[in-house]
Amino acid sequence: MKKLILTGVACAMTSTAYAQIESVIAVTTPNGLGQRVTQAVVNYPAKTCLTAVQKNDFSVTNRTITEAKLTEQKCANQVVLELDPQDVDAATTEKDPDDRSAPYTERNISLTVKQVNSLASKSGKVKPSELTGSKVINQVVDDFQQAEFKDQSGVVVKYNLFVPKNYDPNKSYPLVMFIHDAGSTNSNVKHTLLQGNGATSFASPSFQAKHEAFVLAPQFDHQIVNDQSDDPEDLEPTINLIKSLAKQYNIDQNRLYTTGQSGGAMMSIAMNIKHPDFFAASYIVAGQWEPSVTAPMAKNNIFVLVSENDAKAFPTENAIMKVLAENGATVKESHGWNAQAPVTELNEKVNALLAQGGNIHYASFTGGTLPLEQNSQNKGAAHMGTWGVAYNIDAIKEWLFSQRKEN
Repeated sequence: MKKLILTGVACAMTSTAYAQIESVIAVTTPNGLGQRVTQAVVNYPAKTCLTAVQKNDFSVTNRTITEAKLTEQKCANQVVLELDPQDVDAATTEKDPDDRSAPYTERNISLTVKQVNSLASKSGKVKPSELTGSKVINQVVDDFQQAEFKDQSGVVVKYNLFVPKNYDPNKSYPLVMFIHDAGSTNSNVKHTLLQGNGATSFASPSFQAKHEAFVLAPQFDHQIVNDQSDDPEDLEPTINLIKSLAKQYNIDQNRLYTTGQSGGAMMSIAMNIKHPDFFAASYIVAGQWEPSVTAPMAKNNIFVLVSENDAKAFPTENAIMKVLAENGATVKESHGWNAQAPVTELNEKVNALLAQGGNIHYASFTGGTLPLEQNSQNKGAAHMGTWGVAYNIDAIKEWLFSQRKEN
């Protein structure tokens, strides 16, 4: 009997000693700068039973490992490698280096993981091995469904839709729409979900745990607004898309919200002007529009956020605030925010502004404080950098979802 047991142990040790990496999965997560590859999940054969790992036990080609951990403390067959989201190769989209004017394209992601040291297991040492994996899990992004809406005008709107996980047709739900910027114009319907976290922040498990809601993210393959503030051709079809979804699902007509960055913010402003009674509230990020035509939205609930270094949006929003105040809006302002401050501090700034009352809330970041502005020669950094921070501020999103249209 003892001999059989010893033989069994010896076999187990031999089997484990020759265990190798079985699969590698890349995991991407939402980020203000775009969806990022932030984890490599390394799988070993069943019953490998790893007991300890360190980050220097592994390397990932062109990536920085910040932490290595086992998914089970006592006996694990899986290692999670946390990767630095600031790495160049963390991006899920890329530009053609030979044609910077071309749209972003989705990268073909693969991770090459090398186990450089032997690992301890309950049955012996697991020798080094290496494997490249191309399977990808896009957290939150994969929870959206893609579809097209053909308007009666003939205009087709491609879109992404997040449906609440536990959707109950007998219960009504709010809907928030996020509209991307001109730089995210793309034929890939998912691009608006990959370029930043304007849509995905509302569909995250943490947000949905507090506010079950539909999240709509249209994707346009052409520029939808211009600096002349011309009436957008896609405005009515997009409004009709929301109306169509409200017939398909039980969506609360008194809790419709719109938000957008740059061109998407401009579209949201245009919608508020043309349909001032449609949305319960709006979040405008780095947007602008011809001030003289904005009076119809003076009674709406709006939160505006810009950078003071934004050469177009900041002076234009200043002018818009004046027009809105002259037409009955109660405008409250707070400026000089540090964009690099902790989210907790920015939340306090938001709540202090909201405590002043009013229906129009206008805030701005001090020029030069946006992370994207640091060591950047790009004149547009103060503009584009705004939405890298904007959708991380929980208090603004909480305010948005607290608004309800009066019947």
